[in-house]
Amino acid sequence: MALPAPGSIAEGPAEWTRKGLGIVALCFAINMADGVDVTILSFIAPRLQAEWDIGSATMGNLFSAGLIGMAIGGMFIAPLADRLGRRAVILAALCLMSVGMFASSFAGSVPVLFAMRVIVGSGIGTVLAAMAALAAESAPPAQRNLAVGVVQAGYPFAAVFTGLIVAHALPIHGWQSMLLGAALLTLILLPVAWLVLPHGRPTAAEGAKAAGKVGQLFAPQLRARTIALWSAVFFGLMVLYFIVSWIPKLSIAAGLSETNGIYAGALYNLGAFVGTMAMSVLALRVPLGKLVPTMLTGAGVAMVLFGSIAMPVWLTLVVAFLIGVLLQGGYNGVWPIAAGAYPGEVRATGVGWAIGVGRGGAVIGPMLGGYLMAANAPLPALFAAYCVPLLICAAAAFLVERYKV
Repeated sequence: MALPAPGSIAEGPAEWTRKGLGIVALCFAINMADGVDVTILSFIAPRLQAEWDIGSATMGNLFSAGLIGMAIGGMFIAPLADRLGRRAVILAALCLMSVGMFASSFAGSVPVLFAMRVIVGSGIGTVLAAMAALAAESAPPAQRNLAVGVVQAGYPFAAVFTGLIVAHALPIHGWQSMLLGAALLTLILLPVAWLVLPHGRPTAAEGAKAAGKVGQLFAPQLRARTIALWSAVFFGLMVLYFIVSWIPKLSIAAGLSETNGIYAGALYNLGAFVGTMAMSVLALRVPLGKLVPTMLTGAGVAMVLFGSIAMPVWLTLVVAFLIGVLLQGGYNGVWPIAAGAYPGEVRATGVGWAIGVGRGGAVIGPMLGGYLMAANAPLPALFAAYCVPLLICAAAAFLVERYKV
């Protein structure tokens, strides 16, 4: 069955409605919980390594556990949102996240913590895809990129406060309490989501019959953009999760104290929030196919400076902030691109599989970084190496938009 082109079916209200704004606000809050659940491990990593006496390679494996779960959620659970509706799948994903985070706070060994992070990640991978689809369908067509971009900003916004809270509370309460607090935050969102999320499918009945079939992503009119999108997400997440996972540790290696290293991670995420919001607003005027590659190229320059030049503490923190603005702000522009690349009946499937395939890069990024640091690779070479996949991501994002024409 032939698929309609993206935007060819009536999706979203002609203007913003109170219901649509409420849904986008809820998606923003859920993405905040995602930001807490993912980034908290990077903030507690130095303390966890010290208490359990584990090296960088093992810690890299723990970072990757959540990403493996995201691949599972994005590829095998999120597509159900095109069949069962966004509501049921998002609620199930929040349950997975809550259970996994509670269990993580009581983990007493690396294998148990690894398994629980896979469960948390499966919930996050599911909810990311379903929320991108739901936000796109709840906004007026002209505001779709803004809506999806604003939702993505919830992740770094929460990560900022996570870093600041952990920097203060970790020495007093320990890492287990940090994970327990994150679990409670996720649990609180369940009843809110139950009340706010709309019932039913947002797609046309005919399209719903075939919704969720992965093969449709390679229909003639979608094949090229699917391949380009998967490339953008794979290589982009390879760099992004290397930075997100290791920036406190990398900052310490650059000469900062443990506390200042955590603050560097918080400032990176503040920059990510500012950059994502700026990208979302600029996307109303500047084509994403030009905006995203420009920001990612600038991020590569900032990364090389961070790793190559000895700087005072304040300037190191400023550059960490700038990396967040350009790297995560630019990369988060890939998700509005993804949401606009597919028609509604396969949108959650398309975004979910992009998330799943991309998690291969997200797994490789932190693990490779851990092995390189364990081998005492110099910081300049480390950051320069990660500029290569970053530029590939920029080129692929440009091609997705080009193939939509």
